[in-house]
Amino acid sequence: ADLFPETTVMFADIAGFTKWSSERNPSHVFSLLETVYGTFDRAAKRLRVFKVETIGDSYLAVTGLPEPQSQHALIMAKFAWNCLIR
Repeated sequence: ADLFPETTVMFADIAGFTKWSSERNPSHVFSLLETVYGTFDRAAKRLRVFKVETIGDSYLAVTGLPEPQSQHALIMAKFAWNCLIR
């Protein structure tokens, strides 16, 4: 396995999503996720954050990969802040 010491990983999960989504129409759930993750994706592109994947209401992203970034932690903090305030 390779070692990447200059990386920061963010795992985001929407609190209460499972209960909320179980009480909604599937198209409404899809629309919400599309809106939220579209916003995350635009911020990721702007800040050069690499989106690894989304699974349900979980979003996994990394900085410092696939290209090294000396300020990986600062970049991820800015990305996380952008995700929270939108």
